[in-house]
Amino acid sequence: MNNITESFKTILIKQKDLNYHFPNILRKAASLEEIAKTEKVLGLDFNDELKELYLFADGTTIDSETPSGLTGLIPIHNFLSLEDAVNYYNLSMEFEESFQNLTKDFKPARQLYPFLEDGAGNCYWVDLNEKTSNYGRIFWTNTYGVDPDYTYKSLTSMFEVIAEAYDTDVMFLDRDGYLSCDFKAFDKLSEEK
Repeated sequence: MNNITESFKTILIKQKDLNYHFPNILRKAASLEEIAKTEKVLGLDFNDELKELYLFADGTTIDSETPSGLTGLIPIHNFLSLEDAVNYYNLSMEFEESFQNLTKDFKPARQLYPFLEDGAGNCYWVDLNEKTSNYGRIFWTNTYGVDPDYTYKSLTSMFEVIAEAYDTDVMFLDRDGYLSCDFKAFDKLSEEK
């Protein structure tokens, strides 16, 4: 099992080999002080995996001109900086119904941290609700009409899947240079994690 840093390095090597734009917009690592400030603002505590992620890089710098097909860690999903995550969290919590899984009659508590989002309401969150069975799992909210639910058992397992998807060419650039994916193959890799 790789850690997040090793998986992220694998992803970046492959992206550079593809001449993909994402590595150019990756921000420098956050400091422990910046992480602590974010925790205080949101009223939650990062787990070790989330700290590892942000000590590797503080998200990406997104501008309004670059197409989202060039900026995603996975297709069209941007890696949020600490500042962008705070803003996204505050906006999203105004729509609590978007967290409700009607099929399972379940909604996680508010101790969630957004880290990958697509600008249209689809977002991956780390569950930071301590003393629950879902602590550390990855929760996905979406606008596809599918109930939001847990998709990975941990941030580490999610990054392992993403790295494997790059290594096995499940992630690739289309003819326009945009990041794309064989979604069936990606879902199969994800099922195993």
